Amino acid sequence: MSVAEIKKHLYKAIEEIDDEAFLQAVYTIISSRKEQGVTYELSDEQLQILEERREKYIKGEGGTYTWEEVKDRIRKKK
Repeated sequence: MSVAEIKKHLYKAIEEIDDEAFLQAVYTIISSRKEQGVTYELSDEQLQILEERREKYIKGEGGTYTWEEVKDRIRKKK
């Protein structure tokens, strides 16, 4: 996925989120990285892992969760 495509997906996802605490956390992350000028690059191994997971997802072999399911799983671990 290109940078432009990732941004497009992020814009759409953020537009649909109404959880103020979550949005504040995302804003804090973005703000801190922007201020510091920090950039990250993935290693070839990390890129390969992501590509394998993406291919599994496309084939319907990867698991996905709704935001509510994710929150429930986290709450159960506490």
